[in-house]
Amino acid sequence: MHTRHDGRVTPGCAARGWTLTEMLIVLAILGILSTLAIPSYQQQQRKVRRGDARAALQQLQFDQARHRSLQSSFASTTTELGWSSDQSPQGHYRVRIVEASAHGYVAEAMPAGTQQADVGCTPMRLRWQQTATVVYSSGSDPDSDRAQCWP
Repeated sequence: MHTRHDGRVTPGCAARGWTLTEMLIVLAILGILSTLAIPSYQQQQRKVRRGDARAALQQLQFDQARHRSLQSSFASTTTELGWSSDQSPQGHYRVRIVEASAHGYVAEAMPAGTQQADVGCTPMRLRWQQTATVVYSSGSDPDSDRAQCWP
């Protein structure tokens, strides 16, 4: 039954809307789609955040070149380079100098916060050796970038 604007009830007009079964089917489909989509989205976010580590390590490279032009060796800490914090610009990584000498250095970016789930690219590394050889690496192998974290 359906009520008209003038208050009279007219028979034969069915109420329109969703049934409980239809709602449950829609919710089940949304659940399946989100289960498939969310991990891909999170992986894409981690991949994009690697740019934060690359930017920090490249800034460290510039700062090391400046420091080396004035000193007899590369800086062994980020503080010597004038950094007030060891965090990358967006805060997704912590940057540290692992070793430094007159001939080269190794710097690493370790993920922080939610970025720690990016295990394939932990740590991201920049190694400067001899006069002008740069090695970009990531993961457990200090000489390669098997996970292709440095595009």
